[in-house]
Amino acid sequence: MPGNALDRQLADMERDSGGREPQATGHGGGLSPADRQLVRRALAGALAPATRRAYLAHWAAFEAWAAGRGYDALPSLPETVAAHLAHLAASASVSTLRVRRAAVGAVHRARGLSDPTASELVGKTLVGLARQTARPQMQARPLSDADLAAIRATALRRRTGGGRLRRRREGEEAARRRGLVDIALCSVMRDALLRRGEAAALNWGDISSADDGSGRLAVRRSKGDPEASGAVLYLGPRAMRDLQAIRPAAARPGDPVFGISGAQINRRIQAAARAAGLPDGLSGHSARVGMAQDLAADGASLAELMQAGRWKSSSMPARYTRSQAAGRGAVAKYHAKRTDPDEQP
Repeated sequence: MPGNALDRQLADMERDSGGREPQATGHGGGLSPADRQLVRRALAGALAPATRRAYLAHWAAFEAWAAGRGYDALPSLPETVAAHLAHLAASASVSTLRVRRAAVGAVHRARGLSDPTASELVGKTLVGLARQTARPQMQARPLSDADLAAIRATALRRRTGGGRLRRRREGEEAARRRGLVDIALCSVMRDALLRRGEAAALNWGDISSADDGSGRLAVRRSKGDPEASGAVLYLGPRAMRDLQAIRPAAARPGDPVFGISGAQINRRIQAAARAAGLPDGLSGHSARVGMAQDLAADGASLAELMQAGRWKSSSMPARYTRSQAAGRGAVAKYHAKRTDPDEQP
């Protein structure tokens, strides 16, 4: 299994309740090859590719753990899952425990089996482990407006390559082309609060211009939008100029804007930050966090942040902007109305 959980589910569908192979015709047999393919495609699209890969990796780890202790992994008992999570808690974060639980449950449901992770035992075990082992979640360092300005000022400088090209220095034109892409990438990801995958999937046909020099960016599908309802986001005039600087003369609507993967976006932002002398910790998520914080500092409400970042829940933008919210809170307002006696002339 597990790598082929969906195919196994389809194999089960291809047999009737008595375990007999389906006949080629008739209404009581299994699915036709064409119908099986339709279902296979639907099942394959039920999870985002990144989620599917994560679930398979987590399932493989659970299956290996269970086999090493002589426990059944499929189907698994609730107490087996609870014990596994308790062992895993010694070396993993609470978020990892939750993904592991979700992966085990997904595999059981895909096979039409009872989900052991839905039991009260597993749920209470996870709550207890969260209380015992909870650690503050690491947050990506924000890419602020000031950070973007530093990247703009340094991005076009020639760099020395890494790896096998460690001693090779960029030419002037190569540095200019690479730097313009770095600037556009950071600028667009900030304005639209894009996730890495959304930036990687961006095509030129997704960008349109407005009369005032601003632009609109269409996100066709995203992590938080599995049904592909889509969203239209605002780009400021400067981000539009940044895009125009890298747009090929013969660009077609279906051509990619950046033409790099999510992992490459991560590395590209980190390299641009290092070249600008910024502290470590920036990643492909930093532009999203940084713009959320800048908007909050500018007075944006939590509801406005949720709309700008397309968050379904208020928990993430609230966590990203805790410092800005504190600066606008009741205590901050109280002190703003008073003069500190120690500051009197």
